[in-house]
Amino acid sequence: MTIVTPFAKAARLIGVASFLLAIPAISQAKEIVDVLGRKVEVKDHVERIVLGEGRLSYAVAILDKENPFERIVGWQNDLRKLDPHTFEAFKEKFPKVADIPLIGQASEVSVNVETILNLKPDLVVFSVAGEGPKAHSPIADTLASAGIPVVYVDFRVAPIENTPKSISLLGEAMGREKEAKAFSDFYGKHLDAITDRLKDMKDEQKPTVFAELLAGVWQAPGHTTGNGGLGQFIATVGGRNIASSVVPGAIGDVAVEFVLKANPDIYVVTGNRDPGLALGAGVPEDKAQASLDKVLARPEFKELKAIKDHKAHGLWHDFYNSPYNIIAIETLAKWIHPDLFKDLDPARTQRELAETFLTIPTEGTYWVDPSVSQ
Repeated sequence: MTIVTPFAKAARLIGVASFLLAIPAISQAKEIVDVLGRKVEVKDHVERIVLGEGRLSYAVAILDKENPFERIVGWQNDLRKLDPHTFEAFKEKFPKVADIPLIGQASEVSVNVETILNLKPDLVVFSVAGEGPKAHSPIADTLASAGIPVVYVDFRVAPIENTPKSISLLGEAMGREKEAKAFSDFYGKHLDAITDRLKDMKDEQKPTVFAELLAGVWQAPGHTTGNGGLGQFIATVGGRNIASSVVPGAIGDVAVEFVLKANPDIYVVTGNRDPGLALGAGVPEDKAQASLDKVLARPEFKELKAIKDHKAHGLWHDFYNSPYNIIAIETLAKWIHPDLFKDLDPARTQRELAETFLTIPTEGTYWVDPSVSQ
């Protein structure tokens, strides 16, 4: 028979306590509901994030302001390929971006699942549409079966509704709820300032608008937006998108003849690289303006009344896939209803956004008008 003295009991308890203290704390999981309504278990203290598109770093930068690339351990190569001016500006300030491992190039078919698994992410973020794995992608199923949480965000299909939702769910997943709420409040305040003035506007008071996406870069003129994406911005600020009746989704193509027949009041072209419209971080205004003049001189659309009436404008293409889209919304509001929104100042809003939420470089040209000579 073994007799356990009070002293021995105390020593044993101290030993157990010391052992428990030596064990790392077990990470707790929380349930995140993404924009597709999927319930995803994400652990606390996410440290390793893989992005289905490099341009999703625009959103991460809001939440991880002081070190926006610290937690990103993998992404696609789309930022370098499709928004090169911004990539170079990021690389100059944060050299690490050049060394972030690539999971693919700029398409879903190029994404390598094994590469993602080898990166051992705590969280994978995909967009519902775009150049990476899309909604209901089998890649997400493969990762989930391996115990890796995947959440979907959306800044491009239904951006007005899903920008605040996407930032909110990422904030919850990344432990940045305070930062997410602050941005959502900022976004809502600026959006309400526009929509409140338009709530009683009749359709006949709304100018017609044609938005040509990646003008001069896309394989044929007429690449445009329908009822989602940039088209949603146009509708929100009181414009009538001429392509909304023929392009049901966020993007599509229309014939040159269709545009010439509609002869819209306002013509907006988007771009971010040569040989089209040069806009984005690090782009000087004179270069942006010269590139817009070149795009507007193409023979297909040069007879549009919008060009002749000096109502043609250039907009950074990647606003369509970024939480910074509130800047594009304000800019479009001024172009479409200049008298109603003469007090609106997108440049001031951009400065406020940059100073409050970002450390990534934003200096550059993001919207532009043609030169007087054009």
